Amino acid sequence: MPTHSSSSFRSRRPLSVTLSAAGLAAVLVLSGCGSANAASRSSAAGGTPVSGGTLKVAEIPDIYSCIDPSQASWSGSRNIVRQFVESLTDQDPETNEIKPWLASDWTISPDGKTYTFNLKHGITFSNGEAFNADAVVKNIQSAAATPGVPASTALTTLDQVRAVDDDTVEISFKEPNPSFLSATSITKLGMLAPESLKQTPEQRCTGSKLYGTAAFTLESYDPKTKAVLRKRADYKANSALAKHDGPAYLDAIEYQYIPEESVRTGSLVSGQVDAIVAPSDQQITDNAATQIKAAGGTVESRALPGQAFNLYPNVREGRILSDVRVRQAVSLAIDRATYASTAIRKDYTVVKGFYGATTSDAIATPELTKYDPQAAGKLLDEAGWTLGPDGYRYKDGRKLTLHWLDKTKKTGVELVIDELKQIGVDLQFDQTTAAVAKSRDQSGDYDLNSIASYTRNDPSALNLYYSDQASYKTGEFSLDEANWTKAQDLYRAGGQESDEAKRAEDYKQFQQLLADQYAVFPLYERSQDYAHSAKLQGARFIGESWVDFYDAWLAK
Repeated sequence: MPTHSSSSFRSRRPLSVTLSAAGLAAVLVLSGCGSANAASRSSAAGGTPVSGGTLKVAEIPDIYSCIDPSQASWSGSRNIVRQFVESLTDQDPETNEIKPWLASDWTISPDGKTYTFNLKHGITFSNGEAFNADAVVKNIQSAAATPGVPASTALTTLDQVRAVDDDTVEISFKEPNPSFLSATSITKLGMLAPESLKQTPEQRCTGSKLYGTAAFTLESYDPKTKAVLRKRADYKANSALAKHDGPAYLDAIEYQYIPEESVRTGSLVSGQVDAIVAPSDQQITDNAATQIKAAGGTVESRALPGQAFNLYPNVREGRILSDVRVRQAVSLAIDRATYASTAIRKDYTVVKGFYGATTSDAIATPELTKYDPQAAGKLLDEAGWTLGPDGYRYKDGRKLTLHWLDKTKKTGVELVIDELKQIGVDLQFDQTTAAVAKSRDQSGDYDLNSIASYTRNDPSALNLYYSDQASYKTGEFSLDEANWTKAQDLYRAGGQESDEAKRAEDYKQFQQLLADQYAVFPLYERSQDYAHSAKLQGARFIGESWVDFYDAWLAK
């Protein structure tokens, strides 16, 4: 790979065998007032910006109870995190280009193992500490030492990080790590003040003393009630993608945690809140969208890069889904188009593959999203599962019962249960706590698993499942031992390949292997849904699809 000395680096664009590249690069679905002319733009920036006011945003409660940038994985938390921390780089959501943020430019060694970042001078954290190379070193070291974080931040092969001088930091890996540059743009590698990093990971989760460099400061955080952020009066824009310089227009942002969608919708329609930021597993439904539009509001949506919402089968010996015919039958029984339009809303994008449509090097896998219940029934017949008088299938006295493991119950669970019942499969949904779900994942006590999804614009977003240091057993249990080895080899090759064309080919083969083995069942496109009143202007989607409020204002 050639050395890059750059203030702008073009990341790979999403690929697809069924959609145009342009269609994938700006997958943006809008309902109501608004237009889809720019993937980065959220609420339309009409009129002259005005300063002042508190933006009130409704979210569902944070079931993970963690707001620490490096540990927060839930989309709701990461939306909040982006308001008070910044990263070394930013990513243009329209072009996938990596742009300067806290770093002014960077170089990558020819072997792809060493990244050198030149840092912007004069930036401070909200507690007054200077942002410099020492702060970056401490942040990278902290992320690498926090359990579960390295796999999601491309730090699993970190060799060393050192300050070359006050404004230069060098990060080295034991092997080529071409995905690291894009990782420097995500919230999980957002920069915190050294004072914040003196706390334990558990303390940071509570929101205590979290000092970032962004336009807002985190004043308070209660995962059951609300999170409050205040603007920094001394802030100057650091990202090349910012639309203005100087402090934020808003005085404050108040995220209110409201469990029920009907109450969130009613709060927006009645003017009690100005916006709704919906998590990727509880999108804004058709009924809610209709009410919001009728009140003059807008619903906007951008596909999340990384994983689609997928079900991963446990195929290990002795499990019902160890037979590929049964796996194929289950996949064929699920109508993704109906799921999108019924469980979510009429205009919702139908999933095309197990990576999100805005993900670089993603391909469509039509065999995994095809709907054919008649073919599904024939496959089960061939596999020896016969229909009993109760409408369910049996084999050697064993009922065809599958257990679907997850921490939260999605809107469309009952639809999937009914669709599988139509072919004689008894699907049981097992909703558990996060701790129990992780334990059952590790032991393989499930048939279908959807306990974790990860957002990042790179195929390495599946690090949690398929890397050598995967945090979950989900990927390992989704393939027999021989194909697990093949999948890891392809995944590892893609992760280390510096040549972009060869890397794309490695990841294409990886995706096709999983498709051929029916090792993953895409269910729906994960997206960031965002609804707002007419008076909220200027917000935008960023590269991770979170909603950024730095440029936003409340019209009078």
